[in-house]
Amino acid sequence: MAQNVSAMKESIPRPRIQTLSDMIFGLALSIGAVSQLTQKPGSVVAIAYSLLSFGFAFLILAVVWFRYSKVMSVLPVESTKVVAANMILLFLVSAEPYLYNLMTISSPLPSTGQLDSAITTALYALDLGALMIILAFFTYELTAEDRHLIPRELMKVYRLTMYSTVIAAAIFIISALPIFWSVVIISSPHVPLRYFMWSGVFVANMGRRLDISMTERRATAK
Repeated sequence: MAQNVSAMKESIPRPRIQTLSDMIFGLALSIGAVSQLTQKPGSVVAIAYSLLSFGFAFLILAVVWFRYSKVMSVLPVESTKVVAANMILLFLVSAEPYLYNLMTISSPLPSTGQLDSAITTALYALDLGALMIILAFFTYELTAEDRHLIPRELMKVYRLTMYSTVIAAAIFIISALPIFWSVVIISSPHVPLRYFMWSGVFVANMGRRLDISMTERRATAK
């Protein structure tokens, strides 16, 4: 009885965690938009490039928020490891706009005193890779058969989602290697292979998301 009372005192109510999570995701998306106000593009091409890069960062956070919200609406948060992972994820989300801003103000060919895009984009990639790893961990916890958190017919779908998330995390982390910045696909503007790897993850995720939605609809219709 005493142990149960102690656990109740130490646990954090789910609505509080959801409120904190929504606030941090909302602030991260807002700060990312505000950071664009400091930019002074000198041409239409520069404006388009700035909007494209911000759109990518926005969509990445939106995808993470969607996946995170869907998993955490089912996954219990009583265990210490889930709470700890949740806090780390929220820290990484809050750091994303800061790293994104550093990435936008850095230069591909820096002079003395300037930030190097090779470094700032690598840090951004590591942040996104860590986010994906935690999402994969949450999905792994969700698919534990002994907990019966999701219908059996959806177990395979969520496990495939977990594996694809791990692959996405690996691509982001591997993209931080210097060689993927050195290989330039488009010279003007400077678009290295690293950016194409990120885009490939996003396109693959959208395709996977459509497949999951169709599978869930079929399972619900049965």
